[in-house]
Amino acid sequence: MTFKPIPRARYRMPVVFGPAPGPRQHPEGRMWTREETAVMSAEWMAVKYRSERTAVEALLPPGFSLRGEPVLSVSCAWFKNLYWLAGRGYGILSVDVPATYRGKTETLDGAYCPAIWEGAPDAVMTGREELGFPKLFADIPEIEWDRAAGRARCSASWFKHRFFDIEVSGLTETFDRKSLPGSGGGAQLYYKYVPRSSVGGREGADAAYVTTAAPSAKTESTSENIDFDGFEFRKWRGQGTVAWHSATFEQLPTTFHVVNGLAQLPMLEFVEATLVTFSGPGIGISMDKLRAIEPP
Repeated sequence: MTFKPIPRARYRMPVVFGPAPGPRQHPEGRMWTREETAVMSAEWMAVKYRSERTAVEALLPPGFSLRGEPVLSVSCAWFKNLYWLAGRGYGILSVDVPATYRGKTETLDGAYCPAIWEGAPDAVMTGREELGFPKLFADIPEIEWDRAAGRARCSASWFKHRFFDIEVSGLTETFDRKSLPGSGGGAQLYYKYVPRSSVGGREGADAAYVTTAAPSAKTESTSENIDFDGFEFRKWRGQGTVAWHSATFEQLPTTFHVVNGLAQLPMLEFVEATLVTFSGPGIGISMDKLRAIEPP
């Protein structure tokens, strides 16, 4: 008998070995229970800066428009003790742009994410295929946080080319704790694109649509990508700097165009810098609410 997939189970290539374990599926082919996911923790820092409208608009996929001011939010985070990685952790670098998406039957205001780098291939693989996130690989060391000096910094590199640095300083704790740095309210929006296998790529895409965790008219779920029920938060504010270091083809053969596209965006004005720590049930970050939006 040839391989036969189990209905309603998640699969990734190579599919013939059975359901694929990951953040949204236990090795037994079911969802994880809250008890099985233990307690995770994270440090998440972000810097917002104002750029030029036309330059930011050039990064928006079809159906998107800039929402409000052209303010980019750049985040660097470290997740620890992740249940689906058997207690391991990894770093994340992400970019958000305030945007509105107009699909065929619904319009959503929120933040569009043009790029994410992550330090674990497992996280990149699962997030690209299952969630439609624009994930890339990077070496991201843990956040260096000098609490006494009120300063924290992070960096990202690939093939030994350091292409990103971020630092926040003058950190002062606030009481506005239950909000991630960089979050601008509304829905998180991602553009999922999977090319169709064809000679010269002439047949376009197998998938080209927006994904989000925002509720549809048929659901009553929240718009949060992460369920923070039971989490503990602390939050600091300060000043911040961001530096994108342009790359050549020789330095980053497959991603230099992404880094350079972000490096070329003018940094006109610092807006905000924040750092958040949070911990809680690991299941809260499974992000099992992502759905596709029908394109216009």
